[in-house]
Amino acid sequence: MKKPIKPAVETISEPLRDLAALPAPVRALREKILAACETGDIEALRIPIDWNEVRPLFERGARRPAGADPIETLKSLSFDRAGREMLSLARAVLSQPFLRITRGPFESYEWPAFARRPAPPASEEETRALWACMRFADLAASNADGRPKVMRIGVGADGVWHYFWNAE
Repeated sequence: MKKPIKPAVETISEPLRDLAALPAPVRALREKILAACETGDIEALRIPIDWNEVRPLFERGARRPAGADPIETLKSLSFDRAGREMLSLARAVLSQPFLRITRGPFESYEWPAFARRPAPPASEEETRALWACMRFADLAASNADGRPKVMRIGVGADGVWHYFWNAE
């Protein structure tokens, strides 16, 4: 008789600000994304996107055709349809504290830390940061828990960019 497989326990750290605590590949990817954001040109994000063997996910449940251009996807999700909103969001998200998430032997990092917090923002500064991390199209919406749809960036400890999407 086979033993049932236990699901991996997820451990989430307290919010972290010390970028030196990030593994080198995570720091390198974060810096590459921020450098792309500074250009003001969504095409500059193609470099960190293409660092992955598998492209990061930019939306949940979307049925885009295989091989769809990720830059065109980001443009379509951006209020201005040129991608500037997504660049601004990525910069805002990556400037916030982050979380270290451990599931079994796997470790990942997620920005911003407050996207997973069920409580309202603790300060006026955190409230402004929260609004800076939301797409214009999502300002009047909320997720299933009634919380704002804050954009998140998730990166594996190996520096693989997994996602940049809103907290559904």
